Amino acid sequence: MSDLPPYPPLDPTTYDLIIVGTGVSESILAAAASSSGSSVLHLDSNPFYGSHFASLSLPDLTSFLHSNSLSPPPPPPPPSQCPDFLSVNLVNRSLYSSVEITAFESEILDEHYSRRFNVDLCGPRVLFCADESINLMLRSGSNNYVEFKSVDASFVGDSSGELRSVPDSRGAIFKDKSLSLLEKNQLMKFFKLVQAHLAAASSSSMERGDEGTVKITEEDMESPFVEFLAKMRLPPKIKSYSLLLH
Repeated sequence: MSDLPPYPPLDPTTYDLIIVGTGVSESILAAAASSSGSSVLHLDSNPFYGSHFASLSLPDLTSFLHSNSLSPPPPPPPPSQCPDFLSVNLVNRSLYSSVEITAFESEILDEHYSRRFNVDLCGPRVLFCADESINLMLRSGSNNYVEFKSVDASFVGDSSGELRSVPDSRGAIFKDKSLSLLEKNQLMKFFKLVQAHLAAASSSSMERGDEGTVKITEEDMESPFVEFLAKMRLPPKIKSYSLLLH
């Protein structure tokens, strides 16, 4: 650590706003303030951008977990001798309440494997393309500091510990060999029900439909989604798919 070069002097030395952290919310604030003409000093104690929104490789994740283990807080700083300045003690709060790294296969951290995927620090954060958060990021200019990536595939774990791909289209449903013919029909009927409800809602006639057709009522819309799936009497596998797609 003693070999690290000193930080270059900051110019200017006074700022309208100082923001600590480079997560999504902090970046939106920094970009919005900067675009409005304010001078902003943007800091991050981590050696990477993104704060708790970052995705790290396995070696970087291991280093991050070790550095973020709980430790006693540092003593408060001595009172400032200059009446024009107020000394503020910035304490990094650990992201996790408990950190334990168990044994793992050594080849997992080999360069060939460890760079094939990253791990989100706080779990994946998915934004819908029509979400208001997207508009907020575009208006503030913070979209220049993030990278958007579409969801290529989704998986769920079953009781046996296996990962199963979730079909997201009519063609994918009928190509899925893990689903029986009955499960495929049940999943297609559920998708058609949701599509019919969205089409009816867009035309402001939610109660319209053929006689005998199952419709989503206002009571169903107010109830938790899990209860609605139980009411539809869907099998557990179809429920897990529907919860993920929801």
